[in-house]
Amino acid sequence: MPAVRKAKFVDQAFGPDIDSPADPLLIEAWDAERPSEQVKLARAALNVDADAIDAYNLLGIHAGTHAESVALFREAVRIGERLFKPVLTDPEMEWWGYLGTRPWMRAQHNLGLALMQLEDWQDAIAVFQRLLDLNPNDNQGIRYVLLQLYCRTGDFAGCRPILETYSEDGSVTFPATALLVDLATRKKIDFAKHFQAIRDSNEYALPMLALAAREGKWPPMPKLPGGYVEMGGKAEAALYLREFREAWERRAKVLPAFLEAYDADLKQAGKKP
Repeated sequence: MPAVRKAKFVDQAFGPDIDSPADPLLIEAWDAERPSEQVKLARAALNVDADAIDAYNLLGIHAGTHAESVALFREAVRIGERLFKPVLTDPEMEWWGYLGTRPWMRAQHNLGLALMQLEDWQDAIAVFQRLLDLNPNDNQGIRYVLLQLYCRTGDFAGCRPILETYSEDGSVTFPATALLVDLATRKKIDFAKHFQAIRDSNEYALPMLALAAREGKWPPMPKLPGGYVEMGGKAEAALYLREFREAWERRAKVLPAFLEAYDADLKQAGKKP
């Protein structure tokens, strides 16, 4: 006999939330160290409440195939759509600002990542764009994934609103991607402006990009102790080039123009290309 759907929407002092009798099991599941124990507890949670969003999140994370992950995350997203319907169109809603909404926000993020694993780029873009629209403060870092996806698919028009909205971002991803977008879409490019913006953000990025463009030597995936990326460091530059490598390689026709401008810039500064 299928579990009864018992989760319900509540609007409390701490903001919108989904109250579920499976919550204690899910807290225990997230705290469990072994994946097998997390799966066991997530399944137990669904036996208590078929609408337990985080149970689907956990099962999707540990699913055996990407297709299974997508199906589980889609179900979590559908449940959230239904349960959060009372505030879904509220323009004042701060989706990441309330702890109660985060399981659903995680489900959407997980779904987008799972779709990327299946190389379903357009569906992934739709998921991530909606997530960024819901949470423009972007506590989840969705803007970086969207830039990568738009560049990968050649939708450079999709990049521009993000580059403009988050122009104060500070990471090398933004000035480096702005250069790629202009190379791919414009005949007249202010290379000096682009180069200065990239150098201001990360001094290692341009030399690494030039080496990759000239000799095909793309940097390996950097080691990130604790998952931390130091802004302005070599690891940040290498990580950007790894994540955007395919986008740059697919625009191989623009690389000679970049190299010509870069070499001229170095000569003007009295440096050897």
